[in-house]
Amino acid sequence: MALTRRSGVTRPAWTTSWLSGLAVATLGACVPATPVSTPPNRALPMETALPAMRTFGSATGQYSLRSNAGIAQDFLDLTFRMESGRQLSRMTRFDGPVRVRVAEGLSAQNIADLDQLIGRLQREAGLDIRRTNDATAQITIQGVPHSDLQRAVPGAACFVVPRVVGWQDFLRKKNTGAVDWSTLDQRTIASVFVPSDASPQEIRDCLHEELAQALGPLNDLYRLPDSIFNDDNINAVLTGFDMLMLRLTYAPELANGMSRQEVQSRL
Repeated sequence: MALTRRSGVTRPAWTTSWLSGLAVATLGACVPATPVSTPPNRALPMETALPAMRTFGSATGQYSLRSNAGIAQDFLDLTFRMESGRQLSRMTRFDGPVRVRVAEGLSAQNIADLDQLIGRLQREAGLDIRRTNDATAQITIQGVPHSDLQRAVPGAACFVVPRVVGWQDFLRKKNTGAVDWSTLDQRTIASVFVPSDASPQEIRDCLHEELAQALGPLNDLYRLPDSIFNDDNINAVLTGFDMLMLRLTYAPELANGMSRQEVQSRL
Protein backbone atom coordinates (compact mmCIF):
# COMPACT_ATOMS: atom_id res chain seq x y z
CA MET A 1 0.00 0.00 0.00
CA ALA A 2 1.53 3.26 -1.06
CA LEU A 3 3.36 5.11 1.66
CA THR A 4 1.81 8.40 0.61
CA ARG A 5 -1.69 8.13 -0.82
CA ARG A 6 -2.04 8.99 -4.49
CA SER A 7 -4.61 7.83 -6.98
CA GLY A 8 -3.16 5.64 -9.68
CA VAL A 9 -0.45 4.11 -7.51
CA THR A 10 -0.48 0.36 -8.05
CA ARG A 11 1.04 -2.35 -5.95
CA PRO A 12 4.28 -3.96 -7.06
CA ALA A 13 4.43 -7.70 -7.45
CA TRP A 14 5.75 -9.48 -4.39
CA THR A 15 9.12 -11.13 -4.73
CA THR A 16 9.73 -14.76 -3.92
CA SER A 17 12.24 -13.84 -1.21
CA TRP A 18 9.33 -13.04 1.14
CA LEU A 19 6.97 -15.73 -0.09
CA SER A 20 9.40 -18.64 0.00
CA GLY A 21 9.31 -19.18 3.73
CA LEU A 22 5.62 -18.79 4.49
CA ALA A 23 3.49 -21.78 5.20
CA VAL A 24 0.30 -23.57 4.39
CA ALA A 25 -0.81 -24.89 7.76
CA THR A 26 -3.75 -26.53 9.43
CA LEU A 27 -5.28 -24.79 12.41
CA GLY A 28 -2.63 -23.98 14.96
CA ALA A 29 0.20 -25.53 12.94
CA CYS A 30 3.41 -23.59 12.21
CA VAL A 31 5.40 -25.72 9.80
CA PRO A 32 7.26 -24.68 6.65
CA ALA A 33 5.41 -25.47 3.42
CA THR A 34 4.64 -23.90 0.06
CA PRO A 35 4.41 -20.11 -0.35
CA VAL A 36 0.93 -18.93 0.61
CA SER A 37 0.68 -15.42 2.02
CA THR A 38 2.02 -11.90 2.27
CA PRO A 39 1.60 -9.43 5.15
CA PRO A 40 -0.79 -6.51 4.82
CA ASN A 41 1.47 -3.63 3.86
CA ARG A 42 1.94 -0.26 2.26
CA ALA A 43 4.12 -0.28 -0.85
CA LEU A 44 6.86 2.22 -1.58
CA PRO A 45 5.73 5.68 -2.76
CA MET A 46 6.36 7.26 -6.11
CA GLU A 47 9.45 9.44 -6.20
CA THR A 48 8.02 12.93 -6.02
CA ALA A 49 8.27 16.05 -3.88
CA LEU A 50 5.73 16.28 -1.06
CA PRO A 51 3.93 19.34 0.30
CA ALA A 52 4.11 20.23 3.97
CA MET A 53 2.62 17.64 6.30
CA ARG A 54 -1.13 17.93 6.71
CA THR A 55 -2.61 17.81 10.18
CA PHE A 56 -6.10 16.68 11.10
CA GLY A 57 -8.50 17.84 13.79
CA SER A 58 -10.77 15.69 15.90
CA ALA A 59 -13.84 15.91 13.64
CA THR A 60 -15.68 12.64 13.11
CA GLY A 61 -15.59 11.29 9.55
CA GLN A 62 -18.87 11.00 7.64
CA TYR A 63 -20.20 7.49 7.29
CA SER A 64 -20.92 5.93 3.92
CA LEU A 65 -24.27 6.43 2.23
CA ARG A 66 -24.21 2.90 0.81
CA SER A 67 -27.17 0.60 1.36
CA ASN A 68 -27.00 -1.86 4.24
CA ALA A 69 -26.66 -4.70 1.72
CA GLY A 70 -23.73 -2.93 0.04
CA ILE A 71 -21.99 -2.29 3.36
CA ALA A 72 -22.47 -5.93 4.36
CA GLN A 73 -20.94 -7.12 1.08
CA ASP A 74 -17.97 -4.77 1.48
CA PHE A 75 -17.38 -6.05 5.02
CA LEU A 76 -17.45 -9.69 3.90
CA ASP A 77 -15.04 -9.06 1.03
CA LEU A 78 -12.65 -7.12 3.25
CA THR A 79 -12.75 -9.65 6.09
CA PHE A 80 -12.59 -12.99 4.31
CA ARG A 81 -9.85 -12.36 1.76
CA MET A 82 -6.22 -11.25 1.85
CA GLU A 83 -4.73 -8.57 -0.40
CA SER A 84 -3.12 -11.35 -2.41
CA GLY A 85 -6.58 -12.72 -3.22
CA ARG A 86 -6.27 -15.68 -0.88
CA GLN A 87 -9.50 -16.68 0.86
CA LEU A 88 -9.75 -16.71 4.66
CA SER A 89 -11.99 -19.42 6.09
CA ARG A 90 -12.85 -17.72 9.37
CA MET A 91 -13.12 -14.33 10.98
CA THR A 92 -10.50 -13.27 13.53
CA ARG A 93 -10.25 -10.32 15.90
CA PHE A 94 -8.91 -9.47 19.34
CA ASP A 95 -11.02 -10.52 22.30
CA GLY A 96 -11.16 -8.02 25.14
CA PRO A 97 -9.30 -4.71 25.50
CA VAL A 98 -6.52 -3.93 23.03
CA ARG A 99 -3.39 -2.21 24.27
CA VAL A 100 -0.83 -0.66 21.93
CA ARG A 101 2.84 -0.27 22.85
CA VAL A 102 5.50 1.74 21.04
CA ALA A 103 8.74 -0.26 21.22
CA GLU A 104 11.19 2.22 19.67
CA GLY A 105 11.91 4.23 16.55
CA LEU A 106 9.02 6.72 16.73
CA SER A 107 9.44 10.45 17.34
CA ALA A 108 7.34 12.62 19.64
CA GLN A 109 5.37 13.77 16.57
CA ASN A 110 4.74 10.16 15.53
CA ILE A 111 3.48 9.29 19.02
CA ALA A 112 1.20 12.34 19.03
CA ASP A 113 -0.25 11.18 15.70
CA LEU A 114 -0.71 7.69 17.12
CA ASP A 115 -2.51 9.04 20.19
CA GLN A 116 -4.85 11.04 17.97
CA LEU A 117 -5.57 7.92 15.92
CA ILE A 118 -6.26 5.85 19.04
CA GLY A 119 -8.64 8.56 20.23
CA ARG A 120 -10.57 8.32 16.98
CA LEU A 121 -10.73 4.53 17.25
CA GLN A 122 -12.24 4.93 20.70
CA ARG A 123 -14.81 7.55 19.69
CA GLU A 124 -15.75 6.51 16.17
CA ALA A 125 -15.27 2.74 16.14
CA GLY A 126 -16.19 2.20 19.78
CA LEU A 127 -13.05 0.16 20.48
CA ASP A 128 -11.59 -0.48 23.92
CA ILE A 129 -8.09 0.52 22.86
CA ARG A 130 -5.40 2.68 24.41
CA ARG A 131 -1.64 3.13 24.42
CA THR A 132 0.45 1.56 27.16
CA ASN A 133 4.09 0.99 28.10
CA ASP A 134 3.35 -2.55 29.21
CA ALA A 135 5.37 -5.19 27.32
CA THR A 136 2.31 -7.49 27.37
CA ALA A 137 0.42 -5.19 24.97
CA GLN A 138 -1.54 -6.90 22.20
CA ILE A 139 -0.07 -4.68 19.46
CA THR A 140 3.55 -3.54 19.27
CA ILE A 141 4.55 -0.67 16.98
CA GLN A 142 8.21 -0.31 16.10
CA GLY A 143 10.15 2.01 13.85
CA VAL A 144 12.76 0.22 11.74
CA PRO A 145 15.22 1.75 9.24
CA HIS A 146 13.83 1.71 5.71
CA SER A 147 16.74 -0.38 4.44
CA ASP A 148 16.03 -3.11 7.01
CA LEU A 149 12.34 -3.17 6.08
CA GLN A 150 13.29 -3.55 2.42
CA ARG A 151 15.63 -6.45 3.07
CA ALA A 152 12.91 -8.28 5.00
CA VAL A 153 9.95 -7.49 2.73
CA PRO A 154 11.00 -6.00 -0.62
CA GLY A 155 8.57 -3.42 -1.96
CA ALA A 156 6.82 -2.74 1.36
CA ALA A 157 7.20 0.57 3.14
CA CYS A 158 5.48 -0.76 6.28
CA PHE A 159 3.54 -3.86 7.23
CA VAL A 160 1.79 -5.79 10.00
CA VAL A 161 2.30 -9.42 11.05
CA PRO A 162 0.61 -11.67 13.63
CA ARG A 163 2.16 -13.68 16.52
CA VAL A 164 5.17 -11.36 16.68
CA VAL A 165 6.45 -9.01 19.40
CA GLY A 166 8.99 -6.64 17.86
CA TRP A 167 11.49 -6.74 15.02
CA GLN A 168 13.86 -9.40 16.32
CA ASP A 169 10.94 -11.74 17.00
CA PHE A 170 9.75 -11.14 13.43
CA LEU A 171 13.17 -11.97 11.97
CA ARG A 172 13.16 -15.26 13.87
CA LYS A 173 9.66 -16.19 12.68
CA LYS A 174 9.38 -14.69 9.20
CA ASN A 175 10.12 -17.95 7.39
CA THR A 176 7.57 -19.96 9.38
CA GLY A 177 3.82 -20.35 9.36
CA ALA A 178 3.62 -18.34 12.59
CA VAL A 179 3.21 -15.14 10.55
CA ASP A 180 0.55 -16.60 8.23
CA TRP A 181 -2.78 -14.85 8.99
CA SER A 182 -4.77 -17.78 7.60
CA THR A 183 -3.61 -20.05 10.45
CA LEU A 184 -5.12 -17.85 13.18
CA ASP A 185 -8.15 -18.86 15.22
CA GLN A 186 -8.15 -15.45 16.90
CA ARG A 187 -5.78 -12.50 17.18
CA THR A 188 -3.70 -12.34 20.33
CA ILE A 189 -0.56 -10.37 19.43
CA ALA A 190 0.66 -8.51 16.35
CA SER A 191 3.40 -6.08 15.39
CA VAL A 192 3.32 -3.09 13.07
CA PHE A 193 6.61 -2.03 11.50
CA VAL A 194 7.05 1.48 10.07
CA PRO A 195 10.12 3.23 8.59
CA SER A 196 11.85 5.11 11.39
CA ASP A 197 13.68 7.36 8.92
CA ALA A 198 10.63 8.46 6.87
CA SER A 199 8.83 11.81 7.12
CA PRO A 200 6.23 12.31 9.87
CA GLN A 201 3.42 12.34 7.30
CA GLU A 202 4.57 9.06 5.77
CA ILE A 203 4.80 7.40 9.17
CA ARG A 204 1.37 8.74 10.15
CA ASP A 205 -0.16 7.25 7.00
CA CYS A 206 1.47 3.91 7.79
CA LEU A 207 0.15 4.00 11.34
CA HIS A 208 -3.41 4.54 10.14
CA GLU A 209 -3.48 1.70 7.66
CA GLU A 210 -1.38 -0.90 9.45
CA LEU A 211 -3.01 -0.41 12.87
CA ALA A 212 -6.42 -0.70 11.20
CA GLN A 213 -5.39 -3.95 9.56
CA ALA A 214 -3.88 -5.27 12.78
CA LEU A 215 -7.34 -4.77 14.30
CA GLY A 216 -9.63 -5.64 11.43
CA PRO A 217 -9.87 -6.15 7.65
CA LEU A 218 -6.79 -7.54 5.92
CA ASN A 219 -7.91 -6.92 2.35
CA ASP A 220 -8.06 -3.91 0.00
CA LEU A 221 -10.73 -3.32 -2.66
CA TYR A 222 -10.43 -1.08 -5.71
CA ARG A 223 -14.16 -0.34 -5.59
CA LEU A 224 -13.96 1.61 -2.30
CA PRO A 225 -13.26 5.30 -3.04
CA ASP A 226 -14.03 6.40 0.53
CA SER A 227 -11.76 3.96 2.35
CA ILE A 228 -8.16 3.46 3.36
CA PHE A 229 -8.70 -0.20 2.39
CA ASN A 230 -8.27 0.66 -1.29
CA ASP A 231 -5.57 -0.46 -3.71
CA ASP A 232 -5.53 2.95 -5.40
CA ASN A 233 -4.43 4.56 -2.13
CA ILE A 234 -6.74 7.55 -2.36
CA ASN A 235 -7.14 8.17 1.38
CA ALA A 236 -4.24 8.77 3.74
CA VAL A 237 -6.12 8.43 7.03
CA LEU A 238 -9.03 6.33 8.27
CA THR A 239 -12.41 7.47 6.95
CA GLY A 240 -15.88 7.20 8.44
CA PHE A 241 -16.44 4.08 6.34
CA ASP A 242 -13.28 2.51 7.77
CA MET A 243 -14.46 3.23 11.31
CA LEU A 244 -17.74 1.52 10.47
CA MET A 245 -15.85 -1.56 9.24
CA LEU A 246 -13.94 -1.69 12.53
CA ARG A 247 -17.12 -1.16 14.55
CA LEU A 248 -18.68 -4.11 12.69
CA THR A 249 -15.58 -6.25 13.29
CA TYR A 250 -16.02 -5.86 17.04
CA ALA A 251 -19.83 -6.01 17.12
CA PRO A 252 -21.04 -8.31 19.95
CA GLU A 253 -23.08 -10.34 17.44
CA LEU A 254 -19.87 -11.53 15.75
CA ALA A 255 -17.11 -13.74 17.15
CA ASN A 256 -13.77 -15.34 16.38
CA GLY A 257 -13.93 -18.42 14.21
CA MET A 258 -17.16 -17.55 12.40
CA SER A 259 -17.35 -18.56 8.76
CA ARG A 260 -18.31 -16.15 5.99
CA GLN A 261 -21.81 -17.66 5.94
CA GLU A 262 -22.21 -17.26 9.70
CA VAL A 263 -21.08 -13.63 9.60
CA GLN A 264 -23.33 -12.89 6.63
CA SER A 265 -26.38 -14.27 8.45
CA ARG A 266 -25.81 -11.82 11.33
CA LEU A 267 -24.81 -8.67 9.49
